Amino acid sequence: MQSFNFYIPVKIKFGVGLWEKIPEESYSLGAKRVLLVTGKKHLKDSGILDQLLKLYNNYPIDIFIFDNVPPEPPYYVVDEGANLAKSKNVDLVIGIGGGSALDVAKAIAIKVNLPGSIWDYIGEKSDKITIKGIPSILVPTTAGTASEVTRVSVLINPETKEKLSIRNDFLYATLALIDPYLTLSLPHEITAHSGIDAFIHSLESFLSINSNMITEPLALTALRTIYKYLPRVYENLNRLDLREKILYASTVSGIAFTQTGLGGIHAIAHPIGVYANIPHGLACALVTLPVLEYNLEILSKEKLSALGRALGVYSLRGAKNKIIKKIEEFFSLLGIKLGLRNYGIKWNILPILAQEAPKTGSYKTNPRALNYEVVLDILKKAF
Repeated sequence: MQSFNFYIPVKIKFGVGLWEKIPEESYSLGAKRVLLVTGKKHLKDSGILDQLLKLYNNYPIDIFIFDNVPPEPPYYVVDEGANLAKSKNVDLVIGIGGGSALDVAKAIAIKVNLPGSIWDYIGEKSDKITIKGIPSILVPTTAGTASEVTRVSVLINPETKEKLSIRNDFLYATLALIDPYLTLSLPHEITAHSGIDAFIHSLESFLSINSNMITEPLALTALRTIYKYLPRVYENLNRLDLREKILYASTVSGIAFTQTGLGGIHAIAHPIGVYANIPHGLACALVTLPVLEYNLEILSKEKLSALGRALGVYSLRGAKNKIIKKIEEFFSLLGIKLGLRNYGIKWNILPILAQEAPKTGSYKTNPRALNYEVVLDILKKAF
């Protein structure tokens, strides 16, 4: 029997209307001074922020808002947030927003007790984090990153053009409050891009060298659900019942991939996102087909069959090509235009992207070994 580790210390609460319980949950954790981490726009424009602050009036809790989180957060935003948290003697961090807000929030929660800059703990240096941070509650408003249930925080260094991650068990949230209602206001593009991210989390977790008997069914459940329902959500943005299914699948995919790691799609997508300044889910989609074509060559018949069934391919005859075709059609239904050239990536940048990919942790967990030449060939096929 296969040996594996599985650890997820996050308390998860899932359901419509749970966002209104954030102040109550804060109080239950004994919080007196809370840092609320979010983006500058969505939470305010939707009216959720004002409603949330009114709910907090019923509790003896001081709220400090940190809304300096851009879509692709640079590491120094975490340093700024941690400095504010320390200056206000914050005892709980709440992240509410998309993956960027959640990644920043949980990084702030651990940075409060760490010296130096958060970038000092990025990538291979994540093991330097040996001190627990302050408690955190994470509340997603998009269905894609699953940051609320993972041990990962992704940050950018604008000076070096690196997009890397901190990976440490101390990044796990104390509580994940997952409310599909908060995703209702998402427009088409964000719905598609974030959903594709969750889809590829599921795909890469299933294919990862660390995939195991617990994570495989989780990943396949998420993959199957997103494949079936994301195009329907895209055509019916106000269907809460459909939004619920995608957010559920995103959460399940996060539980899987935080155990297994990801793969070549994410490894290559990170530098693409930095250089092209495009959403992460879109960057992943642009290289999915050539990476998958490369990986499927070594996949066992059992795994190929399981993957095929999740996507509606029920025969091993021609299964590899049929799977790739199914995913290509899936992207098309979501309005994705493939081709790196369509997003400002120049041919002469491809070698730089290939050099950057190995810096990510996802590079090491791809099911088939990667190297510079392989990655460059993948990028050329994706061009």
